[in-house]
Order: sequence, then structure tokens, then C-alpha cells
Amino acid sequence: MGFVLRHVAILPGEGPFIPSGFIRIDGDTITDLGPGDGAAVDHVIDGRGRVAIPGLINAHTHLALTFYRGIADDVRLFDFLAETRKYWGKATPTEASASALAGCCSAVRSGTTCLVDSHTTTPRPAAEAAHRVGVRLVGAPGARSLWFGEPAPDTFLEGLRETDSTASDYAGPDLMFVPYLSAHSPYHCSAEQIQLVKGACRDRGWLFGIHLAECQEEVELIRRWTGMTPTEYLDSLGVLDERTLVAHAVFLSDGDAGLLASRGSHLAHCPKSNAKLGDGIAPVPLCLRHGVSVVLGTDSMVSNNNLDMLEEMRFGVLLHRGAHRDPRVLTAREIFEMATIKGARALGLSDRIGSLRSGKRADLALLEMKPPLGVTEQAVLSELVFHATAEAVRTVIINGRIIVEEGRICTV
Repeated sequence: MGFVLRHVAILPGEGPFIPSGFIRIDGDTITDLGPGDGAAVDHVIDGRGRVAIPGLINAHTHLALTFYRGIADDVRLFDFLAETRKYWGKATPTEASASALAGCCSAVRSGTTCLVDSHTTTPRPAAEAAHRVGVRLVGAPGARSLWFGEPAPDTFLEGLRETDSTASDYAGPDLMFVPYLSAHSPYHCSAEQIQLVKGACRDRGWLFGIHLAECQEEVELIRRWTGMTPTEYLDSLGVLDERTLVAHAVFLSDGDAGLLASRGSHLAHCPKSNAKLGDGIAPVPLCLRHGVSVVLGTDSMVSNNNLDMLEEMRFGVLLHRGAHRDPRVLTAREIFEMATIKGARALGLSDRIGSLRSGKRADLALLEMKPPLGVTEQAVLSELVFHATAEAVRTVIINGRIIVEEGRICTV
């Protein structure tokens, strides 16, 4: 069934801003958009006073931890990992799926249409939850073979089997579930395991993910073991390339940033999580100067306390401006692109999602916005990044399906 959004301002992410226009959706695809009313159709959604934006892409989270919000609010990363392990290590598949369902619901309410998730040995709980809600998921297990250097059960083969099984049930041409593989980190995985995970990704054409240089303790540990920075270490293993997404990267030298840029790897910046854990602030301006592809994520509900990408954009841009004492160091447009088209590029999906354009999948959010200085591109960007909250999100459409209508989730 086709329908048209009319009288809506459009911030497409690529292409010119449209102060008042239409978006035609047929099936799962945007088939036309532009100024004016568009062709006549039976079903019309009036978008007066609202702005259409591309669905936000959360490039790093752990949905199955959603139920554990508040269990480790005042500890550093390594203690945080030990505390959360007590919970996810005992969770049943049903509990993990229910927790992921709560996370998906929280995410879509703030205009997120795509989530990049990893969870222990299987992406199935998140895939089940995402399927129920109707949100797009890029899902992986998180391989481990060490626990801070000590031998631990190797989960690679189990994770690979689980991902293949989940993909056979949920992956399809609609791209509502896209499988990938992750190795947890350089301190929870042996060199051989990291290379095995990356090799499996190359064989399947999948994205490879890993936590990297998240805290000072990690940097010191890896330097003691290898004599290298965590980034240099991963590069020595041959796993940094354009199909690699590293999360956090709080501690990068100038040389590390140059390595990520030269290899074409992508960095998922999680400013709220890193700040809450007291880890620091990722050197995003340095990375941008080197040409690193930087995208945006929330991390888990435990380390962030919500999955609100609008809040993540605002916190991220303000954090860097304050730290550098420079309002030009990161702009509203740059952080918006990190949460939309750049996120899509990092996932290898920019030909399908990440911007509003004819021929792309219909993933978008409608926000109620009335900029006091008029409906211009700059005013809308300002409202979106510096003012809007999840309360402004009225409609969310994913793959052509209305998931949130007037602020209420329709699907669960």
C-alpha cells in the first residue's frame, strides 16, 4: 500500500532542505519526494508543523542489557564488566529477549530505526525483539576466549553457529536483520581468535566489530602484553579495514588516528557511556582531521541509562565544544551526519538507508518542530541537535511500515 506525507519539512541528509514538501512511500521504498504535494493518492498523512529526518542509526549497543539499568552506575569499566557479567551470564534466552524488546521499544521512541547490537554468544534475542518491534537490526555475538588475560571458554564457534542460524531465520532481502560478527576486545580475545572472527567476516562479506582503547587500563594492559597501543596491535593482526567498526576508541594517539584513517575503519563514538564510566572523551576532532569515519552510538542501557540518539547527539556535540573551548570544533550538521548517513556508510548500507532519497528504504522519523526563527535548514538542525527530545518524535516509519504513531508504538 502506498501513502504520502504532505506539508512536511524535509531534512533529507543528502540533497537540499525542503521547507514544505511531500514524501511518497510505496511498499518499503521512498518512490518520490520534493516540494509541493506530489501525485494524488488515497492515503495521506498531514505533516504540518513536523520535520521528516532519516531514521537515526545507533551504531553501537547491547540491547539484552536493558533490564539491568542502574546496577553499576559508579564504577570504572573493568569493574563494570565484572558486575554486568553476573547478570547476563545467568539470563535465560527468554529473559535476554525480553530485555532486548524493552531496549528496542526505548530506541524507536526517539526516532532510531537501525540498531547495531552484539550479545555474548548469539544475536538471536536481539533479532527476535527487533522483529517483534519492526526495527532494523545489525546483530552479532561477541566472541571471547580470555578474561583479562586469563584463559576462558572460547565462544567463537558457538557464536558463528548461532549467527548463521539466526540469519537463516531472520535475514532476507528486506535487510531488517543483517548479521555480522564481533570480537569483544583485545583483552578478552586472543590474537588467534580476533583473526578467526575477522576471517569469518571476510569469507561471508560481513562487518567486523570490536571494542577498542576504551579506557586507560586497557591501553596499559595491551602495551604490557604486546609493546603496542591497542590500535597498533589490531593493525598488526591485519583486521583493520573498511569493513571494521571499532567502538569507543577513547585513547588514540595521533598515529593511531592516522592508522584508522588509512585503513578505512569506522569509529563508533559513544560519548555518554565513556563519560559515565569516567573513561574520558574520544578524540573525535583529531580523528575527523585525519579523515576517520566517525559514527554515533549509545552503548548499553547500563552504561548510558537510555538509548536516546537525540540526547546522544546533543551530549556529544556539547561535550567536545566544552572540552576544546571551541564552538566550531563539532557542528550540528556533523553530529547529525554521524547519526544518519555516515552510520549507514559504516554498515555498508548507504545505498539503502541513512538519508531520504527516492529509491531508498522508507526509514524516517517525523518530529514536531516549530523553530522560532522560521523553518530553514539551519533552524531545523539547531532544533534537532540542541533542543529536541524524544517527546518531539511523533511518527517513526521503518521499511515503509508505521512503527510509532503519535508517539505510541503500534507493533507491541
